[in-house]
Amino acid sequence: MTTTVPVSLTSEEQAAIQEAAEAQGVSVDSLFRRAVFQIIARSREMKPRKELSPEEYERAWEEIADMIPDNIPDIPEEALSRESIYTREDDY
Repeated sequence: MTTTVPVSLTSEEQAAIQEAAEAQGVSVDSLFRRAVFQIIARSREMKPRKELSPEEYERAWEEIADMIPDNIPDIPEEALSRESIYTREDDY
């Protein structure tokens, strides 16, 4: 499900948001989405959490996966090996 929410911004606000998105290497949509989820997360911290059903849990992961842009390349397995993550300083 996709929902579009119009947001009125001044030109200064638009420029600041664009600059922040570029600095983080994300789209403006992604920046707004992240901000909304942070707000939601904070509001949930104030309320007792409810246990997710397996279906709700799966749906949540699908929504998270949908946030990843299609043009992001896969991470090769060798990049996740211990040897590639931890190197010795004398290897430089």
